[in-house]
Amino acid sequence: MQFLIRSLFLTLLSLSITNAVSAGKIYAFDLPRQPLATTLNSLANISGAKLMYVDNVVENQQAASLKGSFTVAQVLDQVLDKNRLKYEMVDNSMILIKQKEPDPVHMPEVKVTDTMDSNSPYSSKYKVSNASTATKTKTPIMETPMSIQVVPKSVLNDQQAFRLEDALNNVSGVFPQQGFNQVESFNIRGFETFDYYRDGVRFQSALTQSGSRETANLERIEVLKGPASLLFGRIQPGGMINLVTKKPQAAPYYSVQQQFGSFNTFRTTADATGAVNSSKSLLYRLNFAYEDKGSFRNSVDNHHFFIAPVVQWKISDRTQITAEMEYKTGKSTPDFGFPAIGSRPANLPIQRNLSEPFASSRFDEYQAGVNWSHAFNDKWEIKHRSNFQLTNQNDNAVLPLGLQADNRTMDRFFAGFRGNKTETYTTSLDLTGTFDTFGIEHNVLMGGDYFHFKNSGTLIDNFTFPSIDILNPVHAGTSVREPADDFYINSTEEWFGLYFQDQMKLPYDLHLLAGFRYDNAEIKASDTFAGITNSLKSQQERISPRVGLTWQPIKELSFFGNYVENFGVPNIFAAGLNGQPLRAETAEQFETGIKTELFDGRFGATVAWFQLTKQGVATGHPDPALASRGFSVQTGEARNRGVELDITGEILPGWNVIANYAYTNSEITRANDITQGNSLPNVPKHAGNIWSTYSFQNETLRGLKFGGGVTLRGKREGNRENDFQMPGYTLVNLMTSYGMKFGKTRVTAQLNVNNLFNKEYFPSSIGFGRNRIAVGLPRVFLGSIRVEY
Repeated sequence: MQFLIRSLFLTLLSLSITNAVSAGKIYAFDLPRQPLATTLNSLANISGAKLMYVDNVVENQQAASLKGSFTVAQVLDQVLDKNRLKYEMVDNSMILIKQKEPDPVHMPEVKVTDTMDSNSPYSSKYKVSNASTATKTKTPIMETPMSIQVVPKSVLNDQQAFRLEDALNNVSGVFPQQGFNQVESFNIRGFETFDYYRDGVRFQSALTQSGSRETANLERIEVLKGPASLLFGRIQPGGMINLVTKKPQAAPYYSVQQQFGSFNTFRTTADATGAVNSSKSLLYRLNFAYEDKGSFRNSVDNHHFFIAPVVQWKISDRTQITAEMEYKTGKSTPDFGFPAIGSRPANLPIQRNLSEPFASSRFDEYQAGVNWSHAFNDKWEIKHRSNFQLTNQNDNAVLPLGLQADNRTMDRFFAGFRGNKTETYTTSLDLTGTFDTFGIEHNVLMGGDYFHFKNSGTLIDNFTFPSIDILNPVHAGTSVREPADDFYINSTEEWFGLYFQDQMKLPYDLHLLAGFRYDNAEIKASDTFAGITNSLKSQQERISPRVGLTWQPIKELSFFGNYVENFGVPNIFAAGLNGQPLRAETAEQFETGIKTELFDGRFGATVAWFQLTKQGVATGHPDPALASRGFSVQTGEARNRGVELDITGEILPGWNVIANYAYTNSEITRANDITQGNSLPNVPKHAGNIWSTYSFQNETLRGLKFGGGVTLRGKREGNRENDFQMPGYTLVNLMTSYGMKFGKTRVTAQLNVNNLFNKEYFPSSIGFGRNRIAVGLPRVFLGSIRVEY
């Protein structure tokens, strides 16, 4: 592997050529009709010219096809004139592009960069102005009446964040829950979720158990706060995490990065994109990752291999089809952390593992998808997407049962999956269009989706497993199953939904969003134990509305509010007096806030107040005798309300910041047990994060960057009973990097130090019981070398 990396590095260096441009030199071009920004990128790549312009100058502009031999000036004359743009030669290699007529928005200070838009592989922008997760349309965040936050790849690169848990520290109100190193679970606005979305397609983490999500092929992470079921089906109401993947680019780009750090961390990633044919109608992108790392925890290690090819065919300037695939295979170690003693996590050495050395999980994950779109004209477009995911997983785990009265003897049991298999199929069809009625501009979305998820496997266990002394552990357990305890599981979940949404531009700078969704959902589950099979089934229909209003009196400021209802998770394992499963949970949210966008869109902030209530939660029957027999009623309720602040963007040239703060008041408002009035687990009342970097702008220090940040978390309850707490903590992180150019090749060396002061902390718990508390990472050094061409 090291020989391969060294060879790639030398090959990229050998390809670097310094290419000066002069106005009289002729170049060969063969470019299709495409967005103006793409044509300008191609011009820069072919001629070596450095083009300077502000993104909104070329946004939504088209360039005609171009074939033949031309000078740079001739190309610019052809592609700019029809778009009412002009150019000025600053010197023999720099060209300034601007509007012919004065732009009502003052141009910011122009500086030479190697990036032309926020999706460029070279982009260093922290601020993203558009996100499609909230509306499935190209709506500016300032006009979206919901709170939505974006973490772009430039932030991930600066922080060397290759775990979602680390990346989502940059978003207010999002906190990890313990996933015992096999699943990813997050708490958003006080409610847990095991689901994340990839380009709007749902993936279920709880049962796939294929380790941490790979981030090598991510362009950005978008987080929609509050209920998202109107466009994406049943989901927990706190919010939605959408992973936006990297797309093929016409301009060629190649990179290799080698990361290395504490606890034998070794990680290699590669990214390549470009055109396959001369007309640039066939594009590709390939991302690769290999990761092998140990842990500060005894007998814990992880490794995986990941590859993600994408091919896009631009059939015409109105039609495209994209095929994509992901494959990941690897091994992880289940780790359940520490138990609680009294009201705090046990005071043990952080490296102590209370499991056994044989504990491990092996997994394979396959994902394939096809999406296509066709624009009938400039106003109407149809999009279709289909995805398939298959996972296979087997594991051996040692799970804690509880501490004995001496507070040192931990009872445990052995368990694992054999043939844990999941199959997920999703498809969606969307039609979007714009039209006017009585002076009101409409942007409508109508569509439907179908989701099918199946899980099957065998759960093995052995409860005659040796206990362990947590103060003086001796690891004597063996992975011997008790065949009589084998438990066969099989579940199927499917739903289809229809939705409609209308975004209206009203007089007086008002933007109204209104929509609804119809869901028809069914879940079936069965288990077989000792030859006896039990089956459950739940089927439900629901219509959920959403309405939001934005007032944008000036370009830099908008006020928003919304009311949203949510179709939540099924209560299939909670039975009423009739023996049938209870109906699904529901939720409603009220939200209002203010957004601002300053410095010509380079800096933005959102402050939001919300009240989010989950209803229809299963709770024990008020009659203790019936509750003891397992009967439940659907009167439980939990409410989270609070204030969130998010800030991101460029304060001064070279100075970027992304920061957030969340105040969350969490309460179980209705329950037929002692939990009523308590806080939900893993929800700090106060939490915040700030990260900032500065890239030197003067010629002497150009390429040098420094940065750092602080993460703060308040005290959190460990379970719904609130009988133990995880103390608050503060972490300090630092980074520095230096980039050098060799012709067209850029080489960047970087060093990050996380948890600088080696703080001991507990980031999360499993949310129930007292025996599964995650142990936080100690001080970590992470270095990297990245070569880009």
